[in-house]
Amino acid sequence: MPPELISADFFTNQHRVRGRIFTGPRRLTDVLNDELSSSVELSGVEVARVIEPDKVIFSCASIVLMKEAIVFAMIKEKRPNGVETRVFKYVDKKPYDVLLTVPPYEISGKLHLRGGGDPRALLMTELIREVGHFVPLTQAQAVFALFPKVKFCGEVAIVNKALLELVGTLEGPDTTP
Repeated sequence: MPPELISADFFTNQHRVRGRIFTGPRRLTDVLNDELSSSVELSGVEVARVIEPDKVIFSCASIVLMKEAIVFAMIKEKRPNGVETRVFKYVDKKPYDVLLTVPPYEISGKLHLRGGGDPRALLMTELIREVGHFVPLTQAQAVFALFPKVKFCGEVAIVNKALLELVGTLEGPDTTP
């Protein structure tokens, strides 16, 4: 598989940082969960305030973004799921509709969890057991809680678990295809 440069939006408490990141053969989730680095380098960068996400306050060729400052990252376009490159890591999971609050955002989407049973217990167990600091949600929408008209949508939102405040799920797995 050739090296890959993907476009993504990275959200901090106050800014949306749009740029391209080199992921190689890995998923962005894997890059963010790589404990060998505490930052990511982005190229072709545009920075905007979250409250005015379309108003770019500065652009630059590249920046370094500290992972601990990332509240979540969002990929807008659908990408291959990479199962074929993760054959020994892949575990069958069921999607659950969830709401996560990660100040100052409310993020909803589908969290893919292993196993069955009580979704509340499963959710907490899986979030704690999930390897890494970032967890992906598919079909994601993020709302800036201070100004709910400011919304961001994407195929995947990768959320910083260390910043989670509230976690909620529906009663069962999503069964839509």
